Amino acid sequence: MTHGTIFADTASESSDPTLVGHKFARQAQLRAAGYNVPEFVCVPVDAFDRMMETARPDIPEAPVGGSPDELAEWAEKAAAAVLRAGVPESLTNALLSRFDQLAGDAGVVAVRSCAVPLTSDTEQDGEDSAADPFAGLGRSFLSVGRAELPDILAACWASAFTPEGVLYRVRRGADPTATRMAVGVQRLVPAAASFVAFSRDPRGGRNAEESLIAAAYGLGEGVAQEQADVDHFTVHVATGAVVPRLVHKERQVVAGPTGGTVLADVPAELADRPVLDDRTARAVADLALALERHFDLPQDIEGAVTENGEIHLVQARPAVVAAPPRDRRELHWSNGNISESYAGHTSMLTFSVASELYAVGFEEFYRSMGVPERTLRARRYELRRMLGYVDGRVYMRLESWYRLHSGMRAFIGLKHKWEKAVVTVDSSVTVPAPSGPRRMAVRSREIPAAGVRRLLNPRRMRAFFAWWDDRRDGLPDPETRSPGQLVQDYRELWSDVALYWGRTLVANTHVIAELDLAERLMRRWAPDANRGVLNGMLCDGPVNRSVLALRSLLTLAGTVDGHAEARAAVFGDDRTHEEHDAIDVWRRLAGGAFGNDLAAMATAHVKRYGDRGLHDLKLETTVVSQRPEMLLTQLRPVITSGRTTEDSAREERRARREAESELRAYCAGPLRLALLRLLFWSLRRNLFIRENARFCRTELFGASRRMIRALGRHLVDAGRLDSVDDVNDLTVEEILGAYEGGAATVGLRELAAVRAKARTASLRRTDPPNIFATDADLPLDVALESAGATRGTPGSTLTGLASSGGVVRGRARVVTEPDVDPESCRDRILIARETDPGWMFLMLVAKGLVAERGTVLSHMAITGRIFGVPTVVAVHGVVDRVPDGALIEVDGDRGTITVLDETAAEDAS
Repeated sequence: MTHGTIFADTASESSDPTLVGHKFARQAQLRAAGYNVPEFVCVPVDAFDRMMETARPDIPEAPVGGSPDELAEWAEKAAAAVLRAGVPESLTNALLSRFDQLAGDAGVVAVRSCAVPLTSDTEQDGEDSAADPFAGLGRSFLSVGRAELPDILAACWASAFTPEGVLYRVRRGADPTATRMAVGVQRLVPAAASFVAFSRDPRGGRNAEESLIAAAYGLGEGVAQEQADVDHFTVHVATGAVVPRLVHKERQVVAGPTGGTVLADVPAELADRPVLDDRTARAVADLALALERHFDLPQDIEGAVTENGEIHLVQARPAVVAAPPRDRRELHWSNGNISESYAGHTSMLTFSVASELYAVGFEEFYRSMGVPERTLRARRYELRRMLGYVDGRVYMRLESWYRLHSGMRAFIGLKHKWEKAVVTVDSSVTVPAPSGPRRMAVRSREIPAAGVRRLLNPRRMRAFFAWWDDRRDGLPDPETRSPGQLVQDYRELWSDVALYWGRTLVANTHVIAELDLAERLMRRWAPDANRGVLNGMLCDGPVNRSVLALRSLLTLAGTVDGHAEARAAVFGDDRTHEEHDAIDVWRRLAGGAFGNDLAAMATAHVKRYGDRGLHDLKLETTVVSQRPEMLLTQLRPVITSGRTTEDSAREERRARREAESELRAYCAGPLRLALLRLLFWSLRRNLFIRENARFCRTELFGASRRMIRALGRHLVDAGRLDSVDDVNDLTVEEILGAYEGGAATVGLRELAAVRAKARTASLRRTDPPNIFATDADLPLDVALESAGATRGTPGSTLTGLASSGGVVRGRARVVTEPDVDPESCRDRILIARETDPGWMFLMLVAKGLVAERGTVLSHMAITGRIFGVPTVVAVHGVVDRVPDGALIEVDGDRGTITVLDETAAEDAS
């Protein structure tokens, strides 16, 4: 610079780190490169040097080799001398003139300092350099007004001698006095939110494949100085998948009324919303990665987001990324939507049967989806590792799922959608993606193949359902079979399952793809339509077997309600109704005491639908087919609700008509409307296939339950078990092996006792998180101890996935286990962690439905649409954050739950 020049104005000066420091040189370079860096002016180190000519006589000699206390005392004296020297009048006048250009008379600016070494052999030295990226030697001030600017400049100069900075330099072996300060004055962005982002997660290891963002409402001081409540977001570098880690936000940093910054409350409506939506989080990560490419180093950046979503970059520096832990491998676990089938603690028996179904079912599924045999052979061992038994709970082992799914050519494009539907969050597990010509070849081969599969699948599924109905009806009664015959029956059934069951999974893939396409087209072609239109368009499709089971129950309830004597027997005395009374009533009902037509209807329902019930895929659960008297418990709330089959069908038709009408109103163009209606028709057809397949799965588990318990009774008779319930603590191979020679028959009692003790202990422990990672090199129970589990805190507004439209207010009924009196849910809003079809009896009497987990395709979502009940799913932490009995509002169109009053009413218990 020429002598007397006050600001670094030329391109060469503003980008010279020896004049302005790396912080401002980098900003100047980025502005010149077209990045959205707010306008600024830099007071170079020359001005600091001239000020120091005045201040230096008042600064005592530095105590080289002194103690930390001595160095801190010296630093305070040096800083005081700088403040006394102040800012020369000529610089003050020039600075205020530049302020007016940047911010105007009533505006405010940000003032930041950057340390520059006194001497430098390389431009890589100094604060915010590659060699010293986190020095943090200077101070920064936000919301600085015109009158305060000279004093703030002096304070930035004085921060060359903060005790922290002096001690930092000493520890690095540098001269504590050998630092100068450049100061930048920058137009302050009116930030609705601010962020600090790392192009690579600084924790390193597998995390280095992700960008990490910390964001808060308000100004950036809240994030950098940890004054505000901060959300975190990880963005996978390869896929762009966003995983938020949200907190309840109460504090933010904002501009003070007279300058400076103050802490302020976060508006209640924002407290539980993510600071950044997924699109903005991806844009911030993309910016950090672009800067990484620009500087050829991982970057740590700071920025602001305005109300209109514009992203401004205010700082960029090299980031220090930790080296990966040596030889450390992680396993990722999620209970995602699998908790619909196996919620909470699950028996060892159920886990063993479920693992077998996943292994044989998915092997055939992958063949159906065109996975080459060679690929399938190489990864077949992963089929036995798709599920894990984590402290008595069933979890998906994600590494196995991704490795197997990546064999499908179309999976890369569906990964994000599949995660939302199945895992419930975007996962950090990586999937190798084909690129370049290979990617194009994959697409060109997959598109026609997928089209052929989609066309053929309905016919293949009709053949499957016909086969299964014949196979199910041909199963012999287990009570008439010897142990050897039972083992043979079980093996033959599951041998057939291995051949055919995989095709039941294909429709689910079609549903995920079509639902994603429908959501995207709705956003593009009908952006102003109500969010409930999509849910309504899924109603009134072909009547599947689950709906037939419900309608059979509704018809039976209506018939009982119309028969005074039968109704009186079913209800009895509500306060003294005991199990032996229910057994007696069932015997009378099935025996024709209330008429042969009613008896035939009841027994037919039990025979056809008796395997459907609460947690019916958990073999330790007792269902109606085992104890028909349980049907009475299901009938009572249905009878008192007064709901009929016609009501159910009418609700679906009404929802569909309203959705069709809104779609016509908001979707411009007959061709677009026709395409959307065709897509929804296909979705309804595939949902019909999927729900029928799920009902068949219930029947498969029902048949398996009857055979296994019959074998258990034979083992009790043989003196090998104490109770038939002991089979729940054994694997199916151990039970069959007792007769086949594949297990130690003598030790079954002892083995069951050991597992029962472990089960009792695990029931007392908190459920693991919904998704977590463990060290692959540690035994799972040891690794699990460090995974942790979090519980939520009460909040006013929670957001989830809108699943069935409408708004309802009422008292919350928080249910963690479904074995509660259905009457306790009547006219309340049912809140659960997850549900399965067996919760139908609780849902039937509730006026609103909410779940922590699930998707728009989960059972609760579908049930809500069938009944026309406002429903929201995937509401993180709602069970812990909404008190039982609290007055809440559920908006099934917006996907929100608002706590209106946390005080439970006296009758809400």
